Amino acid sequence: MLNNYVDTTPVAKEVPYDDSIQLPTTGSNTTQEIIDYLKNATTINASPGFTWGRSGAIPANTWLLNDSVPSNLSGRTVFLSNAEIKKVYTANQNATSGIILGIYSHDGDENNLVLLGTVTTAATRSNVFDVSWSVASGKQIAIKLESTSASAKEIDVGILMKGTV
Repeated sequence: MLNNYVDTTPVAKEVPYDDSIQLPTTGSNTTQEIIDYLKNATTINASPGFTWGRSGAIPANTWLLNDSVPSNLSGRTVFLSNAEIKKVYTANQNATSGIILGIYSHDGDENNLVLLGTVTTAATRSNVFDVSWSVASGKQIAIKLESTSASAKEIDVGILMKGTV
């Protein structure tokens, strides 16, 4: 007996994709287009997070630590190209307003120390700030309670970066 059907395997460029189901839309209409879009988005951009902290009562003009090392001496190294700090977030034991955090870049041991920007806390235990500060690849990042800052207690600070691997 003769079969009257053709056995085919679909390919991604022939399978439709409904881009209107969820935001943000991508402009993709086929499964192949959305796979390519996602592949490109995950291989080109990276978003590492880095943290700093310090235990106890922290007075103004104090550098935060990476693990147990002062970040102005050895900071977190930026390994991304076209790096940009997108968010700064902080937690403090007390709901203290007026903690001014300076985010700096440098070449190590405070060489070529440059202030990228500052954020100031509101009277809550957690604060999140949207920022847009560029930082060169190979630089180190340090964080300090600025000289006019309120004191902090048991503080933890983090940043979220975006750039190209």
